[in-house]
Amino acid sequence: MSRTRKGRGVFYTRDSGGKHEMTPGQYVAWAQTRAKELGVTFRGTPETIEQMIRAGTFRDGDVFLDYEVSGNALSRQALNALILEASEDVNISHLFIPRRDRLARPHDPMDGVKFENLFRAQGIAVVFTDRTVAGFEKGQRIDISELIMSIIDYDHAGKDRRDLAQKMVYTQISLAKAGFSTGGRAPFGFRRWLARDDGTPVRELAPKEYVRMAHHHVVWLPGPEDDMALIHRILSMLTTQPASRVAATLTREGIPSPDAGRTRKDQGIRHSISGDWHQNTVTNIARNPLLVAMTQYGVRSMGDQLRYTPTGPRELREDDFRPDEKPKVVRNPVEARTVAAAHFEPLVDAAAHRDLIAELDARGGTQRGKPRSRTPAQNPLGARIFDMNCCWPMYRQPYQNSFRYSCGRYQQSHGEQCAHNHVNGAVATQFGLSCIRQKLVSPSAMQKLKRRLAELTQQKKAIPSTARDLSGKRVALVQVSKDLERAASNMALAETPAQFKALSRVFDELTQRQAALKKEIQTLEVSTDAVRDTDAEVEAAMNLAERLVDIAKSNGMEYAGDIFRMTNLKLFFRFAPVPSGKRVLNKVTGGVVTLGDAAPPIEIYAGRTDRGSVKASGSVSRRGTEPAATHASPTRNQFGSGEEGDSLRNVNRDDRI
Repeated sequence: MSRTRKGRGVFYTRDSGGKHEMTPGQYVAWAQTRAKELGVTFRGTPETIEQMIRAGTFRDGDVFLDYEVSGNALSRQALNALILEASEDVNISHLFIPRRDRLARPHDPMDGVKFENLFRAQGIAVVFTDRTVAGFEKGQRIDISELIMSIIDYDHAGKDRRDLAQKMVYTQISLAKAGFSTGGRAPFGFRRWLARDDGTPVRELAPKEYVRMAHHHVVWLPGPEDDMALIHRILSMLTTQPASRVAATLTREGIPSPDAGRTRKDQGIRHSISGDWHQNTVTNIARNPLLVAMTQYGVRSMGDQLRYTPTGPRELREDDFRPDEKPKVVRNPVEARTVAAAHFEPLVDAAAHRDLIAELDARGGTQRGKPRSRTPAQNPLGARIFDMNCCWPMYRQPYQNSFRYSCGRYQQSHGEQCAHNHVNGAVATQFGLSCIRQKLVSPSAMQKLKRRLAELTQQKKAIPSTARDLSGKRVALVQVSKDLERAASNMALAETPAQFKALSRVFDELTQRQAALKKEIQTLEVSTDAVRDTDAEVEAAMNLAERLVDIAKSNGMEYAGDIFRMTNLKLFFRFAPVPSGKRVLNKVTGGVVTLGDAAPPIEIYAGRTDRGSVKASGSVSRRGTEPAATHASPTRNQFGSGEEGDSLRNVNRDDRI
């Protein structure tokens, strides 16, 4: 379909968060000017895009923005939304993009050409700051000169990423050798300072403050005394305690962790940091080479263009890619890192710090630097299977190309306490799924579940006043929006500075009122949407229960862990010695399965689980036939292990979803 030349204009840009000759707001101002020249309607302002950056949104009216997104990413929120909008709205006639490299910096220049032609093929003219390329009819041939120019531009844009990567590696190596910061936030206990070439401090920099000044760089210097006192306390505690216990102590005392109040992403999901301490946080503080006034760069290599080496950038090798052909983060050996003296005196004794690092390495053993498995099928019954003989949880062990669960007390005491009680992991998992299947396929159980769900959903019915409040807020928002438009038009008619100032004050008040109403409406809509039709909620829950039955029937190991968490299944096994030929082996002789909030048949062990404490508690009969009460601890676990859904042997490494 042919489109009208003078219609609606939309603006798109991609920003990687770096420094450019113009800001996104200035680019929108350029789009406003070009739209007026072309006689195109364009509803976008510099304030709009600045607000989008602060709020983290990707679209506002005619403005589409992918912020802090790499140019080689071919799928982006704003770009995808723009493509959909352009295909549905026949009034769009012009697309304003600052430059071609703001649309894409692809590895293959033809990818950029295809993106551009998606819009041009619909008759939309693409307007850049240096040229305008007209849309074309379906089936029309593209001018060869335009095609060549676009390929050259996108090829140049892709090469810019590689040139930038090379410059960054050389620059960071140069800064690291001089003891300056190579970027990022300062580690806990230190602050970013602006310093001269000789290392002389000028002033402390505010968070997220960036200064570009000739012959000046950023240096990390010791921070407040309170932070340094906490670091010294952590180092002292680590000499006699494991990092998990230090983290639990700091959390129990209410001391906020270094990243408390910030947000982070896990698997693409942004969430806030709780403020709890974890063993990785503690060990990272202790391992910081800045404590002995040394800087270190090149611990890891990442990126899809070039990789770091002490002498300069290198090409990516085959071992730099994952099986899915995406580049991975590589940990460099110690000898391949750039180490230099910092611009302050050591804060701790170098020999004592070296001894502490050696102790931490010994505690970490062979597992240091290895990521936790994210495959649920490898430990579906983690923290949900127990030995009734000693009331301890059973830990997962690799065994004959599969796995099994063995008594935790036996493992942690090196066989001195309890007996070698163990069960096949795959068999125990299938047994748990069978128990759930047997429970759910019962017609009476399903009817009871449906009645209980109906009772719970009845308690969540919406308060009648919520709908009325929402309606009133929407009416008020419409009125405020009209007043805001009237105030804006009156400002244009102001004849004196005094009139303009008075109207500006009214305009600002209406703008604040409009933003407050939008926020209140959004809150009420969320609360209203949360209360849905009772029958629909019950039906959805029953469908989920039926799906659980189907998955349990298939004995699917992949989803077993999720099913066990949803049903809160726990397995308790009782063991006894059974003759087996000339040997006597401990075999399963019975047990209990609990679901939901059912009370456990034993008092689950809740004491300390570290090996030193277990071995120091004294030797117990290895047959494990004494009463369970002699093993149960009445005290609550104060050291972070044994929490619901977590491994008892390994604590979480930072806040993760």
